Amino acid sequence: MANSFLDLWRAAGRERHAGKTGSLPAPLDRLNGEALAARDGAHPLAFLTGAELLTPCTDALSGSIEVTPGSLVGGEIHARLRVRATKEIKARGTRVAVKGHLVREVTQSLTEKVGDQEHTTTWIEVLATEIANVPLMEIAVPATLAPGDEIDLKILAPAPRLGPPSLHLGAYMVVWTLQVEWDIAAGADERVAAVIDVAQNPDLLRSGVMSLGPSAMMAAWSEGEVSMDVDPAPPIAPGSALKVNVRWPSASGGRGARVELYADLMLALPVRIAAAELQTSDLAKGSLITFEIPSDAPPVFDGAQLSLRYRIRVLIDRPLRSDLAAERNVVIG
Repeated sequence: MANSFLDLWRAAGRERHAGKTGSLPAPLDRLNGEALAARDGAHPLAFLTGAELLTPCTDALSGSIEVTPGSLVGGEIHARLRVRATKEIKARGTRVAVKGHLVREVTQSLTEKVGDQEHTTTWIEVLATEIANVPLMEIAVPATLAPGDEIDLKILAPAPRLGPPSLHLGAYMVVWTLQVEWDIAAGADERVAAVIDVAQNPDLLRSGVMSLGPSAMMAAWSEGEVSMDVDPAPPIAPGSALKVNVRWPSASGGRGARVELYADLMLALPVRIAAAELQTSDLAKGSLITFEIPSDAPPVFDGAQLSLRYRIRVLIDRPLRSDLAAERNVVIG
């Protein structure tokens, strides 16, 4: 098993591609340049975090937005704006907003013709798309500041109602930020921003809003003669141990059996997080398998035109014949 969920992508490396760069919108523009591009097949985003991408303050400001930990999908965001003007600011107005971005890796290619030959260059570039922009109209921030002026202001904002939560999927990342912006006429806006860690809400997982599959929230599960019971009952917390009691009474022969844990991300191939080998005779009488869930395993979610689900698969390896398999879903988050 990988030490972490992101290790599954980090194994491909982050080798940069000479002359290629990536660019993200403010305030996630701190690393714009070569750090956001890599050779084809690499995963540069897997080595980055939302906090590393963030530019917390522009030049005319000093300070930060302090976000209180514990924000949940559908809940509240508590924060405090503490900044001092280092230069005079004369803005047309101010904006306070909660914004969400989908940061993702994209395969880019360029074909060039040299004489009678064509040469194609392919690389990975990190891009971002805004997925949400929630203005906080009731929060008033001074539009004009003299050098040395200070602001100390508490902020209460709604967390995303249905998500997605903050998460890192290796080749994709959902980043939520709280931003205060000064709209400067004929010039670059001034800004202070913070990354918000918005966790998945267990009540949302239990509510039935998301289609999780009939087995996903069950501790005991069986279909036909195959049973796969899990302990503890879902949802399973990242960083915990998941025990799977699997039994297939008619299992026999073959080269053996496997019990596997997969992550299924929309628009990507399934990723095997963990696997255990056993004999079919052990599968027939019943076996207890323990999987250590990576502490950074992202939660089950829907949103930003993506979805993530987890499933347990038991397989009987039969040479020269098709394998036999049974599956059930399980919720992690």
